[in-house]
Amino acid sequence: MRNQAVHGLSVNAKTLIAILIFVNVGFAAKMLNKYYTMKEAGYVREKTFQEQLAQRVMKSFGSVEELNRMVNDITRQKEEAERIAASFKEQGEQLKEVNNKIEDTKTKLEAEKALLQKEIWGLEDSLSLARKTLSSKDLSIQELMKNLETTEKENVALRKRLGEQAKTPEGWSLPHQ
Repeated sequence: MRNQAVHGLSVNAKTLIAILIFVNVGFAAKMLNKYYTMKEAGYVREKTFQEQLAQRVMKSFGSVEELNRMVNDITRQKEEAERIAASFKEQGEQLKEVNNKIEDTKTKLEAEKALLQKEIWGLEDSLSLARKTLSSKDLSIQELMKNLETTEKENVALRKRLGEQAKTPEGWSLPHQ
């Protein structure tokens, strides 16, 4: 036997490989069984949950169709509320923008108000100065009018005297020097 060439694996190695294959196949079968058992248990649990839910629905609402209608209504109301919320959000952003513009305009108007107030104060000062000037001019005019009246009275008196002196030649005399 020694002269023959050895091809392949030894009997012990083949036996070991066969045992490992059977162990692996057995382990895989066990795991598959466990998987299917767990899957079936989950399905049963889910099925019982659905049955319990259906029983609760029947007690509460009377029928599954009514529950479905309520769920559809609630879903529709939720979608409508989301649309309204989006609309409010958009309006809120627009209001923020408008508020910013109003604040800017308010600031500009405050600055313009301050400028106009300065101008008003300047004009009031000019007006009071003009009033003072007018009142002093008015007093000057009144004084001048009084002086003019007195001068006219004196003038009339001098004319009367001149007229009287002109009428009477004997009263003519040369002025004193």
